[in-house]
Amino acid sequence: MKNYLKITSAIFIFSFSDIYAAEKLKKFPYISGELLTQVQSDHALSTRKEGVASGNAFLYAQADIAVNIDKNWTAKTQWRLQPNDVLTTRNKATPERYRTFLSNDRGVNLDEMGLLVEELKIEYENEDLKAFAGKFDPTFGTAWRKSKRIGVFTAQMTEDYNLREKIGVGVTALLENSNVTLNSFVNDKTSLSRSMFNDRGRANNSGSIAGNNSAFSSYSISMDGENFLTIDNLFYNLGYRSLGVNREDSDSKREQGYVASLEYLYKITRNSSVIPFVEMVKIKNFNGERSRDATYTTLALIGKYSSWTGSVSFIDRDIKEPLSHKKINDRMLQLTVGYKFTDNLTVDLSRANLKEDGYKAPMIGANVTYLYKF
Repeated sequence: MKNYLKITSAIFIFSFSDIYAAEKLKKFPYISGELLTQVQSDHALSTRKEGVASGNAFLYAQADIAVNIDKNWTAKTQWRLQPNDVLTTRNKATPERYRTFLSNDRGVNLDEMGLLVEELKIEYENEDLKAFAGKFDPTFGTAWRKSKRIGVFTAQMTEDYNLREKIGVGVTALLENSNVTLNSFVNDKTSLSRSMFNDRGRANNSGSIAGNNSAFSSYSISMDGENFLTIDNLFYNLGYRSLGVNREDSDSKREQGYVASLEYLYKITRNSSVIPFVEMVKIKNFNGERSRDATYTTLALIGKYSSWTGSVSFIDRDIKEPLSHKKINDRMLQLTVGYKFTDNLTVDLSRANLKEDGYKAPMIGANVTYLYKF
């Protein structure tokens, strides 16, 4: 009987301690988030384009910080530390281009590092919906997510069509196996569009750029989920975007875009799997320029075994530029191997055959990524 009482007391004390710790963690308000730090180095083995340095390296850091006010309300921010000359969407010649791989800016230039306010929003969430307002990145596509680890260079090409730095509102319906999100927004042209340390200046106020219209007539809608067509572990993402311009004329017109992606997780054993992935994007009047049409196709096959990851991926980017009478056809075939040392530290190595703006270059690259959660 005494032993029984001792065991019961121990269980009670242990359970009470667990409950107390859990309640302590839920005490509001509290701060949570994660910090992603990534160091990338790449090398162009050969190219005929003049002025292109063979070596390149840069630092990218992203901090997602949330102030959890209570069980429903949260203030969320996202900060990006990145080189303004390497990773940008403000190139006048190619305004959608997130990174130009074979540029004259290759090298290591810490003077160009800028700290961006990527998101700053207030969010309400319950069991059925999530609503938010402020500066945010509307949903459109998934291939640009770094968490997918589809090679060293993939996210830097697919980031082209990621909707970024908008001001507006959004709502997400939280369904059983899917989410439906509607966003309404305008481009951020406020002081928040500048950057600290190295100021990139405020965003262009030109009315001809898609999303710069003063009214909230730009929007995107997306639907994503799992078990698509009742197939276990088949994930999907569908999206549409429509960005207005202040005035449609012979050169400017509303941008419209479509995205569809599928991803299937096929488990071979308990610690090994194969993941085929496809994402297709079509955008008309890209960036508000009439008849400037673009298509992106991303195909990947990812294999995972224990802490190892291997993948082969192919990305195709076609852009028709009516004003310059050019057609851009960029392609990248990439082989990647990666290793996860801990839950926080990963290393990825890629060998890629790149074609950009008519120039070809075999490239090798490496990413060292550290993720810290708090």
